[in-house]
Amino acid sequence: MHRSSLVIVALGFGLLHVILAKTAKRLHLVKLNFLGKEVYASYGILLFADVLFLTSVGMIAGVIDFRRAILYLWVMGAMCLLGLVDDLFGTREVGGFRGHFKKLICERKITTGVVKAVGGALVGVVAGREIYSNDLVRWISCALLVALSANFLNILDLRPGRAVSVFLFAIVVIWCVSIEKAPHPWLVASILVPTVVWGIFDSRGKAMMGDSGSNCLGALLGLSVAIGMSLPIQIVVICVLVAINWYSERHSITKLIEGNRFLRAIDARLGVR
Repeated sequence: MHRSSLVIVALGFGLLHVILAKTAKRLHLVKLNFLGKEVYASYGILLFADVLFLTSVGMIAGVIDFRRAILYLWVMGAMCLLGLVDDLFGTREVGGFRGHFKKLICERKITTGVVKAVGGALVGVVAGREIYSNDLVRWISCALLVALSANFLNILDLRPGRAVSVFLFAIVVIWCVSIEKAPHPWLVASILVPTVVWGIFDSRGKAMMGDSGSNCLGALLGLSVAIGMSLPIQIVVICVLVAINWYSERHSITKLIEGNRFLRAIDARLGVR
């Protein structure tokens, strides 16, 4: 039973990879990167498919806590879908929370950015209720962390390897610091292995994670902080994320990095420039 289930799951996700590879251009998922080269522009959907496959294997084999795995997969999947909507139908006419909500209020136009922001907040609220249904403050904290972390990684995803490297560093630190509350090793591997593999293509400028990837991984980052860190640390993280978002609404993060010798040196090692 287990073996036949694994075969079916493997064939299904293998077929998904083939279909997306064949239809990428038709779906407008092949775009020009910052160097003007055509690359697959939303590998986040494939990354999530890989995570889903490996996690499903662990659940079928009975080595992963079902409830924790479903929570992680639901948050990542919902945020990935919201990001994919932006990748497929979004435009670059406006950017940032301020731009999207200004367009909504002044022109009464609902952009994909608004859908993503509101949807991300709702995902955070549902996740917070699942973890801290009896603690309103932590519930709100979780909702903010999920939504703000997704936006944070999206802000960084402007150069090859930058966002995925920050995610990998941050998630490993979070899980190591909160080792007792970290997910099962199989679930950790199910998330990290596909991320590292796709991150190699990302850092070489051969694929972009897109909003589907930055939303998916960013939300996981926020969820991990909400689960593993104390409330005071959560509040500090929220304040930092709000400050970064405020800055990015008014200034270029890339220009900030390029203008600082230390940050520029680190950034140059994360991928092609």
